[in-house]
Amino acid sequence: MPRGWRVYYAGELRQTTGVKDVHDTWWMRVIDHYKGRLLANASFSGSLVEGSGFPAGSSDERVCALRGMRRGGRGGLATYQDPEVILINIGINDYGWGGADAQACAHGNALPAFEQVRQQNPLVVPSAVDKSALARFGKAYTTMLEKIRHEYPCAHVWCLTLLPGRMRGESNSTFTYNLRGADIDLYNEAIRQAAQQTGCKVADIAAFGLEYEASDGTHPTSLGMRQIASMVIAAMEGEAHNSNPANWPVPLATKDAWKAVRPCEDGVCVQCAKRVSTANPWYLVCGGQIRSSHPEFDPYL
Repeated sequence: MPRGWRVYYAGELRQTTGVKDVHDTWWMRVIDHYKGRLLANASFSGSLVEGSGFPAGSSDERVCALRGMRRGGRGGLATYQDPEVILINIGINDYGWGGADAQACAHGNALPAFEQVRQQNPLVVPSAVDKSALARFGKAYTTMLEKIRHEYPCAHVWCLTLLPGRMRGESNSTFTYNLRGADIDLYNEAIRQAAQQTGCKVADIAAFGLEYEASDGTHPTSLGMRQIASMVIAAMEGEAHNSNPANWPVPLATKDAWKAVRPCEDGVCVQCAKRVSTANPWYLVCGGQIRSSHPEFDPYL
């Protein structure tokens, strides 16, 4: 990962999430399964696909960061190496904020330099969105894939659909499936369409109808990483969406195959009194489903 790029799993979070090193992550588990080698990690914590420049996923800098460095032999020069397989898992922040404009107006982190001037303006709390937010996401995702295909024409590009997270310690679904008026399923459909239009593959992990364990409703714990990795490999291997996870290439035990069940069908979560927080910060967590103690949510409940 390029020096200075924002990383989530650092410091105390490595201990609290159980994600202590790269081998605990879902992507390294997938790479190890296929006996591959990690060439580059172009992630940037807090970033969106949409945006007016770096660190947006559709920016040239993010796309170029997928190219790795091959060290030369003794006295030899290092050379760049193109990836053979690219795994893309991005979009949950677009869903959470409701778009780049809302992120900037709410003084979010990971803002493009062009948008940072907005932090001098009064903070505007993000609210419900209209269909244009989803259209902008789809366009940005397509642009990102077009750039990747142009830069790495020989690479196999896999796009992961977005999964619902479940708060650690909860036995029921806690995810907010319709946070701001554009359902998570619509974001996943935009990902599928963008992949189809650009000749990329889809690891449709959302179609399995499962959730993963998250420390805050979004970021996977060590168990969540294992759950996601199992789903990704199953999707890449073409497992049927209704197949038994216990029989997958990397089996998922019944106790860890958490069925995704929508907490309700009552409309837009941002307008619901049971929401945890939908401002800055936002959490993809339904307060009405919380049964265990989560001190970090106390200020919002």
